[in-house]
Amino acid sequence: MIDAVTILYIEDNRDNQLLVRRILESRGYALQICEDGPSGIALARESQPALILVDINIAGMDGYETTTRLRSLPHLQSTPIVAITADARPGTRERALAAGCDGFITKPIDPRLLPEQIAEFLGGKRELLPTSLETIMLREYNARLVERLERQVRELSARNAELQELDRLKNTFLATLSHELRTPLTAILGYLELFERRTLGSLNDVQGQAINVIARNARTLSRILNNLLYLQEVRSTEIRRAPVVIHEVLQEVIEDMQPLARAANVTLSASLQPTAVYMGDPIGISQALRALIDNAIKFTPPSGRVDVTLIDEPSRVLVRVEDTGIGIPAEAQEKIFLPFYQIDDTLARPYSGAGLGLAIARHVVEAHGGHLTVRSVVQAGSTFTVVLPRE
Repeated sequence: MIDAVTILYIEDNRDNQLLVRRILESRGYALQICEDGPSGIALARESQPALILVDINIAGMDGYETTTRLRSLPHLQSTPIVAITADARPGTRERALAAGCDGFITKPIDPRLLPEQIAEFLGGKRELLPTSLETIMLREYNARLVERLERQVRELSARNAELQELDRLKNTFLATLSHELRTPLTAILGYLELFERRTLGSLNDVQGQAINVIARNARTLSRILNNLLYLQEVRSTEIRRAPVVIHEVLQEVIEDMQPLARAANVTLSASLQPTAVYMGDPIGISQALRALIDNAIKFTPPSGRVDVTLIDEPSRVLVRVEDTGIGIPAEAQEKIFLPFYQIDDTLARPYSGAGLGLAIARHVVEAHGGHLTVRSVVQAGSTFTVVLPRE
C-alpha cells in the first residue's frame, strides 16, 4: 500500500478548511490543518509535508512571515509552499513570492482546478519573480518585517513596563500587609507567652492544651509572615556581608528545630565541622539553613531521619541536608525553588506552608555566589546541598 501524499494547510477559516479537505482527501491526499502560523511551523518541524498551502491573511503572524519562517527550516528547503488567498490587490502575488512562496492560488477555490494545481506544484512547477522586481519586492518585504518587529518591540516594552509597575505595587502591598499583620501578631504572641509561663494565672489542663494549639499556630503564622517579608527584602536589596561563623549559626538553627523534629517523631542529627570566619549575611544564611531543615523535617514520615553535615574547605563551605522523606518527582526538582510553588497545590494537601522557604534558601545562596542543588528519589528521600564559596 502506497502512503498518501501529505499536504499541510495553514488556514483560520473553518469553511475553507472543510472545502479543501473534501477536495484533496477525495483525491487520495492526506491533509494536515493548522489555524495559525506558529502551530503550522511547529507541525512542519515535526513532519515532512510534500506541499504546504498558506493563507496570506491568517491572524497574528501573517502568511508572508509564516512562509519566510517555513522556508528557513532546512528540511523544507525544496518543499513547495503555495500562497492561497482572496487578496487580489496589486502586489500581493509578488510579495508572496518574495517571502518564499513558490506559487499563488486565488480564492474562491475552484474544486475542479485545485487538484490539478496541487499536482503541478508537486511535479516541480515554480513561479519566479524577475530579478529586478524581486529586488524591489524584497526591499519592501524587509521594510514591512522591520516595521512589524518595531511595533512588537514597542508593545512588549509597554507590557514590560506595566508588569514592572504591577510587581512594584505587589511588593508594596505585601510589605504593607506583612507589617499590618505582624503588629497585632506580636501582641498575640506576647500574651500567649505570658499564658504559657503562667504569668497571668494558672490554667487547667484543657485551657493549657488550647493555649498550646493557639501558640503553635500563631508561631506558624509568624514564620510565614517573616518569610514573606524577608523574601521581598532579599529580592530587592543586595546582601549585607559581615563576619559569620557558619557552624555556630547552624548549631543554633538545629537546636531551635529539635522540638519540631521530636514532635514529628523524626531524628535530627548533625555532623558539623568547625568553620573559619565567613563573610556573608548572618540573617540570610540562618534563614536559608532553617528553611532546608524545616523542609526536610516536614516531608519526612515518622521514624525517619534528617542528617545535617557541614564541611569547611579552603575555597568553600559545604552544607548537606539529607532526609529519608517522601522524595521529589524529577519534573518538580527545579520548580520547588520557585516562590509559592507547591507540588500538591490542592486545598486538601497534607503539608502546610506557603512555598517560600526553598525560594528564600536558593536566593540567599546565589546572592553569596554559591549554588543550591537537590538530588531526590521518590519514596527514598532527598539531599539538598549548599555550596558557599569563600572570596
